[in-house]
Amino acid sequence: MTRFSKLTFVDGKPVETDIREIAQSRLSACPHCIMVAEHYREDGSCKCNDRNETVMKEWGYTWVDDGEGGWV
Repeated sequence: MTRFSKLTFVDGKPVETDIREIAQSRLSACPHCIMVAEHYREDGSCKCNDRNETVMKEWGYTWVDDGEGGWV
C-alpha cells in the first residue's frame, strides 16, 4: 500500500489529514503511473479513462476517443 496524506503543523508538530492508502498494484495499473491521490477513485481505479477529469488537460494530456477513450 502507498499512503498519501496532507501534512500540516500544529504547535510545531506534524499532523496528517486526508489520509488515503492506495494499493501499489492500482498505482502501477494507471497508464501514466500518476502519483497523486486525487487521481484515483474511492475503489482505487485511476481516472485516465474519465473524460471529465479536467485536471488531466491542465497537466498537458489530450483526450483520445479510440473506442475506449483515454488521456494520452
